[in-house]
Amino acid sequence: MNSATLDNVRVFVADFLNRKLKDRGQGPLSDLPDDYDVLLSGALDSLAFVEMMMAAGEHFVGEIDFESLAPEKMTVVGPLCVFVSEQLTKRQ
Repeated sequence: MNSATLDNVRVFVADFLNRKLKDRGQGPLSDLPDDYDVLLSGALDSLAFVEMMMAAGEHFVGEIDFESLAPEKMTVVGPLCVFVSEQLTKRQ
């Protein structure tokens, strides 16, 4: 089982984004600021975002319940990583 620490979740998100960008022939993100919105930036579309969240649940072996996360923060890297880490560590 992979530990869902904030740092590990952030690395997972960055790796996922960079794989998607590479698949589209784009270069990797060299920096991933907390205020980076994965949808507004075009790095992911809504389907790829859902895919990323499902992959995170599988990778960290847990279910992520988004009901308590404000929709405007859902696709922003910093709040998203904190939320996912908290969701998955409290279930371990």
